[in-house]
Amino acid sequence: MAKSAILRISTAVLLTLGAASAQACATGHQWGSAYPYGYERRGAFEQRAFDNGVRDGYDRGIDDLRHHRSPDIDRQKWYRHADRDYDHHYGPREAYRVEYRRGFEQGYDRAYREGWRGDWRR
Repeated sequence: MAKSAILRISTAVLLTLGAASAQACATGHQWGSAYPYGYERRGAFEQRAFDNGVRDGYDRGIDDLRHHRSPDIDRQKWYRHADRDYDHHYGPREAYRVEYRRGFEQGYDRAYREGWRGDWRR
C-alpha cells in the first residue's frame, strides 16, 4: 500500500473518531446529560424564582392596599430576604434571590396598578 493511501486512511479514521468523541461529550457526560446537577434547566429554576416573586409581590401589594398602606417594597420582609420557597435544587441561593426580587417588584407594582382601579376587590 502506498504511503499516501495509508496517510489518507489514518487521517479519515482519526477524524471519524474525533467527531464521535466530540459528539459523545456534547450529548452526554457521566451524569447522563451535558451538564451535571440539572444546570441545563437553569432557565426553569430562574423562572420558578421569578414566578414565586410575582405571586408573593402581588399578594403583599394587595395586602398593603387593603390596609391603606403606602407602597413601600423595602418594608416587605419577603422582598428583603428574597428566599421564600427556595430549594437548594434551584441552584445558587443568590441567583434565586435576584430573580425572586425582580418578580416581586413586578407583582407588587401590578397589585398597585390594578388596585387603584379596584380590580383587587374581586
